Amino acid sequence: MEFEKEGLIQREIDIATYLLKHFSLKKIAGELAVSQIIIIAHVRNMMQKLHAKNMEDLIRLLKEKQQKK
Repeated sequence: MEFEKEGLIQREIDIATYLLKHFSLKKIAGELAVSQIIIIAHVRNMMQKLHAKNMEDLIRLLKEKQQKK
């Protein structure tokens, strides 16, 4: 994915990939072997960087950016 242009770090890109596969935050945390709090912090940062209002908006923006690659 071409999210580096948006200022996303590699871990946020990894999380975006799981979000686009409809993984829950809990499941993403398990897959990446980190706490759910860490995942929430990364998601919050992604929302700020992409100017998303909520999770639904974030996933929509991620899908749009994925299709533009």
